Amino acid sequence: MSIASRGRILGKLFGCLVLFAAHESLAEVLVDPDVMAVVEGGYWREDGVGEGSYRIIVVRQGFEHVSSRVVAEWKLAANEKGRARIIHSVELVKGGFYSVGAPEIEFSKGGARVELGGTATFAPGTTVVCHFALAPGGKVTVLKACGD
Repeated sequence: MSIASRGRILGKLFGCLVLFAAHESLAEVLVDPDVMAVVEGGYWREDGVGEGSYRIIVVRQGFEHVSSRVVAEWKLAANEKGRARIIHSVELVKGGFYSVGAPEIEFSKGGARVELGGTATFAPGTTVVCHFALAPGGKVTVLKACGD
């Protein structure tokens, strides 16, 4: 095998290693390790803005008293370049008070209904259930607060 052939092979191997390393670091950037659950679906339409889906994200935080932060997003459908955007983002549950599991969502023509269930952070035996209604335009109605 000639020196030139060996150089090409080593160059290709090095290129593969660089791509692998870039892929691994990109995966770390795309998904926050504290994200516990993401549920997306449904359909909304807003005049002058466009249309898209709802997305609920549950993020775990803390280490001694683990709690959840829950955010609702209105995700605009991908544009001609294939890029989606978040149009509205509303915090449904602030971190520090409750630890909840994956959200349950029912979708309808008028929006989405979100149910969260879990426990109070500082009273682990105390169960909580929260209900929210989402509508186009970033509108949220609290149907049942977590502490009620």
